[in-house]
Amino acid sequence: MNETEPSRFDSLYYTDCVPGQGLRGGAGFQFQAVSPGVSHDTMSLVQRTSLYEAPVAWMREQREVADYPPSLTHVHADGVYATARGRYLGTEANGVREGNQFTHAVATTDPDAYGLVRPAQLWEAPWWVEKPAPTTQCEPVAADPEAGPWGMDALREWVLGRPDGEEWLLAVHSAFDLVHESGGRRVLFVGADSTEVVGWIAAGTVLMAQRRALRLGFRVFATNPRQSRHDVLAVHDDWAGSFGDPARDNGFTVFNLTTGRHSDIEFTESARFWVPRFLREDPYDVVDAIELAQRFAVTEARPSASDRLVAVIVALGETTAGDGHTGDLVRWLADCPSPQPEEVVQPVVEAVLAAGPDITALRALPGATEWHGVGRELADRAVRALFQAELTQITGVVTAGAEAGSLARMAETAANVVAPDRMDKLLSLCTRFNVRPNVGAFAEGARRFTGWWLENKEIPLDPDAWSCGAEMIDLLRDELAARLEEPDGTYYRHDIMEVWWKILADTATDFTTALDCEVTASAIAGGDPGYREKMIEYVLHSLRSADPETRGHLMWRATFAHSLPTIAELTSLLKMLAPVPLEAWLGVEVGKALDALVHVPPSAEELDVLTLAYAHGDLPERRQFADFARQDKGLKDWLKVVSSGRAPRPAGLRQITEPILTARAAEIAAVLLDRLPIGDAGKLIEQSGGALPAVLLRELPSHWYVPDLPRRADTAVALTFMAVGASGTSEQSAVRAEDALQKWLDRAEKQSLTRVTRLLDATDQRVAEEWRQFRAKAVKPTGQTARAKQRDAKAAKGEKSAKSEKAARWLRRPNKDR
Repeated sequence: MNETEPSRFDSLYYTDCVPGQGLRGGAGFQFQAVSPGVSHDTMSLVQRTSLYEAPVAWMREQREVADYPPSLTHVHADGVYATARGRYLGTEANGVREGNQFTHAVATTDPDAYGLVRPAQLWEAPWWVEKPAPTTQCEPVAADPEAGPWGMDALREWVLGRPDGEEWLLAVHSAFDLVHESGGRRVLFVGADSTEVVGWIAAGTVLMAQRRALRLGFRVFATNPRQSRHDVLAVHDDWAGSFGDPARDNGFTVFNLTTGRHSDIEFTESARFWVPRFLREDPYDVVDAIELAQRFAVTEARPSASDRLVAVIVALGETTAGDGHTGDLVRWLADCPSPQPEEVVQPVVEAVLAAGPDITALRALPGATEWHGVGRELADRAVRALFQAELTQITGVVTAGAEAGSLARMAETAANVVAPDRMDKLLSLCTRFNVRPNVGAFAEGARRFTGWWLENKEIPLDPDAWSCGAEMIDLLRDELAARLEEPDGTYYRHDIMEVWWKILADTATDFTTALDCEVTASAIAGGDPGYREKMIEYVLHSLRSADPETRGHLMWRATFAHSLPTIAELTSLLKMLAPVPLEAWLGVEVGKALDALVHVPPSAEELDVLTLAYAHGDLPERRQFADFARQDKGLKDWLKVVSSGRAPRPAGLRQITEPILTARAAEIAAVLLDRLPIGDAGKLIEQSGGALPAVLLRELPSHWYVPDLPRRADTAVALTFMAVGASGTSEQSAVRAEDALQKWLDRAEKQSLTRVTRLLDATDQRVAEEWRQFRAKAVKPTGQTARAKQRDAKAAKGEKSAKSEKAARWLRRPNKDR
């Protein structure tokens, strides 16, 4: 056929020709005429499938030509659609034999050329040709051809007028629907009236989308159903034979129009859906819906139930109220292979919204419609419907005025009636929808909720998930503050320590109130170290300008009411206090903390906090702490004098006990090493007496091995050697120091050895000489060390030593020589 002009039908005439009348030129059956451009393949297809079949038995009987029914055929093969009408002519062109016929066929490769007309509707169309053309060329037939008498309205009225017409149409359409499915059977009509047969074929195919209907081939009438390969066949009563019995299995689904019986067939979903609508609605609208459903199905697939449902919503204006299909509609929107236009999406969304509160469908609706694009007004309605459905599910009631007002107003109305244990879900819903209700507008509901919340602290709620969380926390604070003032307030203090501080800590700003003090003290007690540090700093900073008379009380109550401070934390608090005596209550609390924190002997840090505490007056019943503070003050005064370059009192340290000196050993060593010449430092050690030499012999070795300060390290070595010979140095201390110095000598570099020797030369020649002997090991260390060991052994046995000997060999000289 003509491939370049798909907008019209090729036309072909076939009959018995006399010589020179047909395309072959000779006599006999052949194509008498065709329109320009018809292909050989098209002619071959028509000749194989579409020519009029004259019944041989009737020809033998020489029946009247008028008795022969006209034929109508349709085929689809190799991309070509061909529809043909034939009529019996009687004798052949030479006027001798029976069997002549004339067939007019139209063919196209463009299915759109049929328009909305199904091939069966071309029965008795006025443009069919019934006689040969004057020449071998005929005119094509225009696209969108005029139909015959079987128009939409005529078909509907005809079916409705038939006995059991609806049931028959259900069966016919179901049979057509199944022909091309796996296991589907071909369809066979039996009857004498070709118009009636074609009427049923037309009625069955108008309920199929045009593209599917065009692929359904048929022949009316066929003389031998076994030889014809059409999907739908019709045979005349006279030659139907056993094919006319629907009860017999001849491989066909049989419809006997003469007996009114047909084969048993299960109606398809498509038939059940479309047939009632076709017979009761505007048939043109129904056919439009059928085409729309097929368009939704894409390619050549059969439309789904959802495709059909959407089609009648769009084309027929149907709703889904009460039929439970809203979820199907939403899934259809979500699963569409391509975006649909607004004229499709809008009525579908409208149908979902009108169907009732199907919350599952409504939840999926925004995502399903997003990629199609929906008008703002419709999108807002969808959101409102979902929000209302969610509120109803939470509250269990449909709130009044849902159709009007903002979403916030809807939420406020619901919040006033919701059960307290459901308020969390309601407020979280508001956050999800970006709705911020005014707590004041549901004050009664909020009051009920906060009361319930306080009594159900074990239920984990997250106010951060509420858009009005800050306002709800304010209400919780108010309620909790009031309950703290009640007789059973202790119960709620425990709850704050256990639960509420985690929610309220960030809101605590007024430490003159019991609530905020309880909250921060609980947060400090319950938080991790980093959080605790920040919270203490925040509280102390906030109260730095408070009334000096009450500052300490407020600080303590807001920080350490529920936990013991560390030394550093207590130090920070005491530094923030005004220089006035501690009030009695605070003095007791500070004293309890010191009892737990200060050890015997105390550390430098512990002495510092004692100094701070006693700067605010005495702490009752703690004489040892007072003595520690007094000694520490004396030591600090001594260090201050020494650091200034002035000479301290010779006995300035004799009242300072070894534990206090030990705690400050690093500070003492720093002054001696960094602020004084080594000679002055040595004299100071000798003059001070007491426990200072022993303390220094323990401290100074820690300064020997500091690579970044080699000169200072060497000074520490020299000062250690001098301290070994100081009065008051015990035998054990001297031996340990000498052993440590010998190890240092083994490791020391020449430069360090030289530097230590020069330092000692500059102080005392005797000491320097002893150092050289010590370095050279001129005196074996076993002498004094052995004597020290013997003396220790005697002491262990309870015996007194005959005489006291020094361990360091250079200490044997008399005191007067030193």
